[in-house]
Amino acid sequence: MGTTTAMSARSLQYFVIATRWASYLEFFRVETVFFRHLIDEYFIRLGGPGHTENFIMICKALLKLEEDRKRADNLLTGQIKHLELMAEDIIQEDINSLSEKQIQIEYLVTDLVNEYRCVKNELFTLVEKIRKIKAG
Repeated sequence: MGTTTAMSARSLQYFVIATRWASYLEFFRVETVFFRHLIDEYFIRLGGPGHTENFIMICKALLKLEEDRKRADNLLTGQIKHLELMAEDIIQEDINSLSEKQIQIEYLVTDLVNEYRCVKNELFTLVEKIRKIKAG
């Protein structure tokens, strides 16, 4: 293991942002499991008359979210490892390469956050409609 060196301010900033994004992705992973349990709980009613199209759309969106989360997680893990190797002076700092990867991950995570919010809203709206029908 190499000795730890001082990273540039930009590389350190990338590392801090990347670890925050990793926390978001872990949250999405846990929430997706919760959504799947919610769907299991309401499966029959979610797939019932008048809800089938929305239910199918939500299930497809959840699958896409999971694929996108895994892709972002893989890119982010690589970026964090790269930054750690730089910090340990195992590889040289390459700001251009880091910047390109950071921008790519940022777009992916931003899109994931926005899509996640939409899917969550759609799922909860559908569950609420079904709960009101059941209660009424």
